[in-house]
Amino acid sequence: MNTVVRAVSWLVAVALMAAAMWLHGVKPRQDAKMLDPIVSRGRIGTVVGNRVFSVQVDRVDVATAIVKDSILNRTAVPSPGLFVIVYLRIKSNQKPFTPGHVRLTTRGGLSYDESGRPDISGRSDTYEPMLWGPASYVFEIPKDRLAGARLIIGESDVLSQLSAEVDVDLGVDARKAADLIGRAPRDYVLKTT
Repeated sequence: MNTVVRAVSWLVAVALMAAAMWLHGVKPRQDAKMLDPIVSRGRIGTVVGNRVFSVQVDRVDVATAIVKDSILNRTAVPSPGLFVIVYLRIKSNQKPFTPGHVRLTTRGGLSYDESGRPDISGRSDTYEPMLWGPASYVFEIPKDRLAGARLIIGESDVLSQLSAEVDVDLGVDARKAADLIGRAPRDYVLKTT
């Protein structure tokens, strides 16, 4: 009887240690989730909003080169991949709002910030309560990353805990991505929004 009790005690101890190790691994993931922003999700063409701001993506264009017109010359800025240009409207829902972070995410979890080229920039301002204002963002990505693209706009660039964020599906599946890439102009002129 003594060996049976001892064997059961060992099995219970091993089970408790395994459970403790499992719980130890779960807790950090739960803490990390608690620090994530509060995300509102939607699709292109619909209003996606939260308590702080609302967004409506109107159009997505792609190009292999963007033309910059100036008084003296017209120069094309080429990309080894693709420029993805997203036109949208933003409004604040409470007080003046300036986007804290804007990025394009693709399938596989890769994330791209706005194009860092100083000669190419989109347009984003401070947005007032209840008034829709235009915005445009330019991203530079590899050609094979267009399908499944999503636009993420967040309230804060520094503190994400419980901050507001929108995640907009740009509606680019594999077939539409191939079509957009096939028709991508080499002399795209950024539209004034």
